[in-house]
Amino acid sequence: MTLANGLAVRVLEAGPERGTPVLLIHGWAISAYLWRHNFAALAEAGYRVHALDLPGHGLSDAPLTKGSYTTEALTDDVAALLDALDLERCAVVAQSMGGRIGVELARRHRVTRLALFGSVGFGDVPTTQEIGSFLPAIPSMLAAMLVPRELVEIVQRRVYGKIGWFTERDVDEYWAPTQFPAVVQAAMQMLREFDWHRLNPEVLAEIATPTMLVFGTLDGTVKPVNTAELVKSLPHGRLEWIEGGGHVVMEEVPETVNRLLLDFLSA
Repeated sequence: MTLANGLAVRVLEAGPERGTPVLLIHGWAISAYLWRHNFAALAEAGYRVHALDLPGHGLSDAPLTKGSYTTEALTDDVAALLDALDLERCAVVAQSMGGRIGVELARRHRVTRLALFGSVGFGDVPTTQEIGSFLPAIPSMLAAMLVPRELVEIVQRRVYGKIGWFTERDVDEYWAPTQFPAVVQAAMQMLREFDWHRLNPEVLAEIATPTMLVFGTLDGTVKPVNTAELVKSLPHGRLEWIEGGGHVVMEEVPETVNRLLLDFLSA
C-alpha cells in the first residue's frame, strides 16, 4: 500500500470487512511476522485485522533521509496508513518500539483501545541508550554483510524467556529482510533517532484510551523498571505480567496472549 507521503508499506489484512478494526504494530528490527500466532485468532473472533511492516522493516520502503525514524516521523507514517485504510480510529496492539508509536497515536486520539507488549517508554532500554548516540552510518555495500544468520539466531535467544522457543523458520523470516542493505541501515538509523527513554507520568496522564500493558517477567530488552508506577499514571491502565516470559510473549505463549487480547478488546 502506498501512503499519501509516498512510502510503500506492506500491510497484511484478514477478518470480516465490517469487523472492528485492529492494527498490529511490531517492534524494532523485525516485521509483521511477529504476529503470526495472533493474526488468525483475532480475525476468527470477528475483528478486521491489519498488520504492517513499519518503514525500514520487512518488505516496506526503507528511506534513509535524516529524520525518517524519529518517534514523530514513524507515528506520522502509521497515521498516514490509518488514513489510507479510511480509519479515523481503531484498536492498536503493539510491541516494543511499536508500543511507543501506539502511545503517540493515542495522544492524537486515533486509538479506541491500546494493548502494549514489552513497550518502549515503560522500562529501560540500556543497549540503545548506550550505543545509539554514537553509531556511525553504515555504507550500503557493508550493511547486509554485518547481519549473518547466526547473529539473528543469537538475538532470538536473547529476546526469549523460559516458556517458549523459536524455530529455524522463524530465524529465516527475521534474517531475510536484513539482506536488503537499506533495511540494516535503517535499523541503525532508528537507534540514533527514535526516543527510547521512559515516558513521563504527565504524558501518560493525558491518555484517556483504555490501555493494557503486558510484560514478561524476564524481559531483558525493555527492562520493566518502575513499570507499575508508570501504569498508575494512565487514567484507564491495566498491567499484566507473564511469568517466565521474555520480550516476545506473543511468540512464546500465543494462546495466553490471545486470551488476554480477546478479553481486553471485547471489554
